[in-house]
Amino acid sequence: MKKLLPLLVFCQLSYAQHQQLGVVLDAENKTPIEFVDVYNSNDNTITNENGKYFLLSSNDSIAFYKLGYETLKTTFAAITDTVFLKEKTFELNEVVLTNEERLFDKVKKAVPDNYPSEEYKEQFFIRSTLRYNGEITRIQDIQGKLKRKTLLYHGDMELGKKDFVFEVEHMRKVGLKDVTEDETDIYFRARSLKAILMETVQLSIVLENFEIEEQYFDNQEKVRITFTYNGDNKKANIAGYYIVDLNDKAILEYYQLSTPKLDFKQKKDIRYRVTRYEKNILFDKDRETGKYVMKNAKIKTLVEIQDNEETFRTFFESEDILKSYGHFGAFKVRKNVNENKEVFRLKIPYIKAFWEAQNSLLLTHEMEAFIAKVSNADNEFDIRSNLD
Repeated sequence: MKKLLPLLVFCQLSYAQHQQLGVVLDAENKTPIEFVDVYNSNDNTITNENGKYFLLSSNDSIAFYKLGYETLKTTFAAITDTVFLKEKTFELNEVVLTNEERLFDKVKKAVPDNYPSEEYKEQFFIRSTLRYNGEITRIQDIQGKLKRKTLLYHGDMELGKKDFVFEVEHMRKVGLKDVTEDETDIYFRARSLKAILMETVQLSIVLENFEIEEQYFDNQEKVRITFTYNGDNKKANIAGYYIVDLNDKAILEYYQLSTPKLDFKQKKDIRYRVTRYEKNILFDKDRETGKYVMKNAKIKTLVEIQDNEETFRTFFESEDILKSYGHFGAFKVRKNVNENKEVFRLKIPYIKAFWEAQNSLLLTHEMEAFIAKVSNADNEFDIRSNLD
């Protein structure tokens, strides 16, 4: 078997004057912080789940930004391998429900002004990962261009069949063939490109049967509104938060964690149900247009599968990370993939030079270990990869 690991290692380009491989941790609890923007006026990247990042730049300045944390600005010359970010001070406020409903009414009314409602183009980076009973079985990275009808769907707007047009320019994937237990014949269907985008274009702004808590920060200019479902006869435990800019009533971040209490659905000789759903979406204000655009998103779903006799119990966890950039671009988008086809079924050639140079999102330690395992010539894995 060919060695796959060297093909996925990010090389350090010799022409870059400054480069830094490091990790960003919470200053208080020393845990990794995901989705930290690491940037300067020339280049940018984000941290992965381990807080790990790699930035190449001819500019000596470097900054670290995460909503809810103090921004750190320094230089490559002064930076250390480990950066600690301090969480901002949150001020707890008593909540009067009727006032909070008025705030959300203002947020809803401000959506057309705060977010692009017209067709526009952007670039994207998607990482899709599949875990089988807790172990990674597939990793797929996709980079390309996207034309979308709008950012957020609101009012009477409806999703259509041609709302998203994708042009995939680069793709790399490595994983095991359809992972099943020998006696089950199970295949987990991953999200399509369109499905990943659809998860991010509708935000539920509902307060009925929810407990609400406000936490203000940034000199009372921003508020984190934490919500917990406490309704009767509930079918799921739901919790999460919005972070809202009080100046223009724009949603800066949305997080939702749901643990459904659903009945199993039947499919042939097996049954399945979703047991956990998690979504996190971050927005940023575009300097040129003044509109808020989606910056990063993460969607995780845990599915439980059983046979009718309950002789086995299997869990699949899918995770999709979306990084969006280059918004309102003047480039053309030429459709070259079926947006409804699940991502692991897409076929795009691997271009070594591109992936050796990119640093949009580094592999996590878990991913590196998986690639090393399946790349070991002593192990006989049935691999599905485009890294030939």
